[in-house]
Amino acid sequence: MTFIRSFLFFAAVICTALACTRTQNPNPEKGVSFALNQYRKQHIDSIRYQIELDIPAGKVGKILGKETISFNLDALDSALVLDFNVGDGHLQEVRAGGEKIDYQFVNEHIVIDAKHLTKGKNEIGIDFVAGDLSLNRSEDYLYTLFVPDRASTCFPLFDQPNLKASYQLTLKTPQDWEAVSNGKLSAKTVENGKSVYRFGETKPVSSYLFAFAAGKFFKETRMLDGREMTMYYRETDTAKVNRNRNEVFQLHAKSLAWLEAYTAIDYPFGKFDFVLLPSFQYGGMEHPGAVFYNEPSLFLDENASVNRRMARASVIAHESAHMWFGDLVTMDWFNDVWLKEVFANFMAAKIVHPSFPEINHDLRFLLAHYPNAYEVDRTAGTNPVLQQLGNLKNAGTLYGAIIYMKAPIVMRQLERKIGEPLMQESLRAYLKNYSFGNAHWDDLIGIIDKRTPQDITAWSNVWVKTPGMPEYGVEAGKLVQLKDSVSGRVWEQPLVLKTMQNNELVFPNNDGTGYGYFKMDTTSKAWFFENYGNAVSADPVFRGAMLVNIWEGLLRGDGPAPEKLVNYNLNALPKEQNPLLVDYLLGNLQSSWWVFLNANQRGAYQQRMEQTLWQLLNTTKDKGIQTSYFRAFKAIALTDDGWQKMDGLWTGKLEVEGLVLSEEDKISLAYELALKGKGDGKAILEAQLNATKNPDRKARMQFVMPALSPDEATRDAFFETLKKEENREKEAWVLDALAYLHHPLRTGSALKYLRPSLDLLQEIQLTGDIFFPTRWLHNTFAGHSSPEAARIAQAFLQEHPDYPYFLKNKILQATDLLDRSVKLSATYAQKEHSPALSQQ
Repeated sequence: MTFIRSFLFFAAVICTALACTRTQNPNPEKGVSFALNQYRKQHIDSIRYQIELDIPAGKVGKILGKETISFNLDALDSALVLDFNVGDGHLQEVRAGGEKIDYQFVNEHIVIDAKHLTKGKNEIGIDFVAGDLSLNRSEDYLYTLFVPDRASTCFPLFDQPNLKASYQLTLKTPQDWEAVSNGKLSAKTVENGKSVYRFGETKPVSSYLFAFAAGKFFKETRMLDGREMTMYYRETDTAKVNRNRNEVFQLHAKSLAWLEAYTAIDYPFGKFDFVLLPSFQYGGMEHPGAVFYNEPSLFLDENASVNRRMARASVIAHESAHMWFGDLVTMDWFNDVWLKEVFANFMAAKIVHPSFPEINHDLRFLLAHYPNAYEVDRTAGTNPVLQQLGNLKNAGTLYGAIIYMKAPIVMRQLERKIGEPLMQESLRAYLKNYSFGNAHWDDLIGIIDKRTPQDITAWSNVWVKTPGMPEYGVEAGKLVQLKDSVSGRVWEQPLVLKTMQNNELVFPNNDGTGYGYFKMDTTSKAWFFENYGNAVSADPVFRGAMLVNIWEGLLRGDGPAPEKLVNYNLNALPKEQNPLLVDYLLGNLQSSWWVFLNANQRGAYQQRMEQTLWQLLNTTKDKGIQTSYFRAFKAIALTDDGWQKMDGLWTGKLEVEGLVLSEEDKISLAYELALKGKGDGKAILEAQLNATKNPDRKARMQFVMPALSPDEATRDAFFETLKKEENREKEAWVLDALAYLHHPLRTGSALKYLRPSLDLLQEIQLTGDIFFPTRWLHNTFAGHSSPEAARIAQAFLQEHPDYPYFLKNKILQATDLLDRSVKLSATYAQKEHSPALSQQ
C-alpha cells in the first residue's frame, strides 16, 4: 500500500491504533505504527526531556533513572502514548503535574488517560530502571546506540524521528569514568563517591540521535580553526595513537569547513566531540556533538593501504556530512532513511577526493559501490531505494547495500542530469527550508523540479521507487535494454560502448558509469584477459568496469567457468599495480576459490595459488598492496609449506621486508593456524591470548576461541550459547565466531547450525542492531556452497509462506551466492560430460 500523507487517510485507522476513544483497556500495537506516528506528530510539539541516570560500576547492576518530559498538546481526544520497550518491573512511578497518577503499561507503551492531561503545556515525570538492550555495556564502559527505534529500550519517550526534542542529561558514574553526550558539559562534580556530569540542553534532535558514552576512556582536546574538539578513545597502543591522532583531528576539521562552505550554513550544533569504540557495530554513527566510530577504522596500522586511509577519511566525512543531512534536516519517517545516508556518502566523496590525488576516484566510486549494490539488486530479495514501512520496529530491516551503495549511484546520476550548480542550489534550499525539521525525498524532488524543465519526478519513480537492475545486450553495434522485469519500465541513463578490431571486440559500459548487467561475449572476455596490462587496457576504469561485467557474467552462467576465472585472475595480478584493482581481483579470487570451486579443483590450484601470492607479497614495493597480498595468502594458504610460512610470520621467525604486523594481524594469523589444524591449535591460541596486550582485543579473542576448536562438540556447545540474547551483545565478536564456525573447511559440520540460525532470525532482528540480521545471515551462509545448505534455506522459506517480508528478503539476499554456486556447479558438471558444451 502506498503511504498517503493526508491525515484524512489515518482518521479511519487512528482509533484502532491508539484506542483514541477513552476505553478502559487501551491497546496500542508494539513498536510505533505509522498511524501512531502521524497522530502524535499532528498533536504534540515543543518537547523537552530532562533525564538523570545513575550508572553503577560493572555491567550488571541496575541503572536507575528519573526524567521529566514537557510538551505541548493540542487535543484531548485520546490517551497519551509514550514508548518504553522494556520488561515488567522497569517502570516505577508516573506523575503528571507533580502528582502520582495511574497508567497502563501495555505492548511496550505507557498509556496515560486524557483526564491527566491538559491542552497546552504538560509535564510528565517518570521514575524507571533503564533498559539494557541499547546500552552496550561492558565492565568498564558503555555506550548507547538508539537508531532507529532503540531509545525506548532505555528510557520512556516519543520515539519517532519527526518529534524532535531538546535533551538535558545528567549522568552519575563511577568516579574514575569519563562521560560524553550531545550537549556541552556544563558541570562536573563529585557526590557520594561518584562523578556527576551535567550536560547542557541540546538543539532539537530526533530521538535516535540522542546519545551518551561513559567509562574508562583516554581523551584529548584540540582547537582547530576556532573549533574545540575532544576525542575519547580506548586504544592502549600509544604508538598507534600517536601515529593517527593528528590526522583524525585534521580530517574532522577539514570536513566541517568544507560542509559549511558548500551548504552556506554554519555547523548547527555548537559542540563537536567524537568517541572511538573498539567493537562498535558500524563504521560510525552521527550523533550531533558526540559522533561514535569503530576505533580500528580510525586508528590504522602502520602499513595501511591507500584504500584504508581513504576509507577512514570517507567515514569521517560521511559522519560530518550527517550533521547537516540527517541531523539538521531529518527524514520524516524511516522509509526515507536512505535520504540521509545517500547525502552523507555523496558529500563524503566530494570532501575526500581532493586529498587523495593519487587515487582514480571514478575507479574507486565504481569498485566501492557497484559490486556491492549488484550483490543485492541481482537477487530475488532486492528492494527499491525508497521502501515502505508500516511500523518503526521494522526500520532496521530497511538498511543495506541498496541504501548505502545503489543510492549514491542514483544520486551521482541525478547530479550529472541536472548539473552541479543546480544540485548545490537545490540542496541549500532544502536545508534552509527544513532546518531543525523533517522532510521527504519528494520534498527535494519538488525543489529540483521547479528549477529545471526536465521531468525529475518520472526519473525518480523508476530509479528510486522500483527495485532491481536493468540488463543490456549489444544489437547492431549499440547497447539496448533487454526485456525488463517490470513491463514498460525504462531505465533512463547515458550508456557507452567501446568496440575494437572492426567491431569484433565489444566492451559495454567501458567508462563504468552505467548501472546494470552488461553482457559480454566470450571472445571479448578472453581477449581482455590475454591483453591485461597492455597499453590498450591502460585505463584503470576500463579494467575495473570489465572485471565487474565479467564477474556478473560468471554469476549468471554467462562464463567464464569459475576455474577459468581463477586462472585469469592469477595471471592478471602480477600485471596489476593499481591498489584498488588488486583488492578487487583478490576479492573475486577468494570468492571464486571458496564458493565456486570444489575441494578437488582447489587442490589442483593450491600450490600455484600460494606460490603466486607469496611471491607477490615478497616483491611488491607498495606497503598497502603488500598488506592485501598478506591477507589473501593467510586466507588461502593450506599446504604444509603455506602453514609453515604463516607460523613463521606469527612467531617472528620469518620476516617479509616491509611487512609490519599489528597485534590484530598476529591474532588473525593465530586464528588461521588453529583453523587449519597442522599444529597444536589450542596452544597457539593460548600463546596469542597471553601475548595480546590490549584488554578489549583479549576479551574478543576469549569469546571467539571456542568457535575455532578442532573439537566439534566444543563448537556445537558454543553455537548453543548464541541462542541466548545476552551472549550476542558484542555483535562484532559474534560475527567473527560465525565466520569460523561456517568456514568452508568446516561447512560439513556446520550444516546443523543453519536451520537454528534461521529460526533465531526474528529474535535477532528485535534484539540486535540494524545491521546484525543481515550480517548474521551473511556470516552464516557465506562459507557454504553445497546443495544441502541451499535446501535448508529453501525448506525454511517454504515452511514459512507468511514470513515477514523484509526478513524473507534478507534470507534471499544472503543465500543468493549459495544458490548460484549450486546451479553453476551443476551446469559446469554437465558441460564436462558434453564435448560440445565444454568448448564454450
